[in-house]
Amino acid sequence: MPPLRLTTKQINELNACWNNVIRRLFGFNKWESVSMLLGLGRLNINHLIMLRKVTFYRHLLYNCDVFLRNVFLMFLKDNFKTDQVLQTLFLPKTEAIKSVWQAFENTVTV
Repeated sequence: MPPLRLTTKQINELNACWNNVIRRLFGFNKWESVSMLLGLGRLNINHLIMLRKVTFYRHLLYNCDVFLRNVFLMFLKDNFKTDQVLQTLFLPKTEAIKSVWQAFENTVTV
């Protein structure tokens, strides 16, 4: 399966669709924010993608054969400073996941 690379615009459009689904499920009007539903344990699309990246990157680093791991390490070397998810790679898994949730909470409360 080929990798999926979404533009920022595409991610924002998917996030708007996700918010509309939540609005419809909970009877919100279109102008009402769904960010107050943080307590339901539902991430927005941006943070769902981050969470999947955490899992995928950790798999590449810790569970793949030597060749794939070496390819990933080259990617890591080139992108470590600019990718927020890569910066969580050497944390314990629970801490890496917690950082995604914290980033989500920070965007909701701002």
